[in-house]
Amino acid sequence: MADDNTNSAEHRNAPEKPKRGKPKYVIPERLIPQVLEAIRKNNTQASIAKALGISFHTWQRVRDEDERITAAIDETLNFEEKELVDLLMDKARNGETTAILFALKSRHGYRDHGQVDTGKEQKVNVTINLPGAQGSVDDYIKTIKGKAVEG
Repeated sequence: MADDNTNSAEHRNAPEKPKRGKPKYVIPERLIPQVLEAIRKNNTQASIAKALGISFHTWQRVRDEDERITAAIDETLNFEEKELVDLLMDKARNGETTAILFALKSRHGYRDHGQVDTGKEQKVNVTINLPGAQGSVDDYIKTIKGKAVEG
């Protein structure tokens, strides 16, 4: 029995087999400043991936794993949001109705029927009325077409 436990312990501590396929892509350190600059200049993430010669899927993985890239994206999005909000509010203050409505709807939850009640879960109710069983196919067709069935 002792041999079985020893074997199982050795098996659990065995080194992992090397994975097959391409090695994991990592952005070369010399390209990091260019990638960060491209992010700050609002280049699309798809164009950055293409410039690096990698798929968008690989870019997403690399982006999520590299804190410098994630921080640059967050910083850029925060700056862009502040700038857009300032522009929107300037337009709304100048009386542009579309900007006013958009600000109320997107920032304050307004809808055409007033503010959204966030205290309750919104549910959708759908009612489908189907005709009852008919005596014949002809009666069914008349019901579908809206003609009264003579009885």
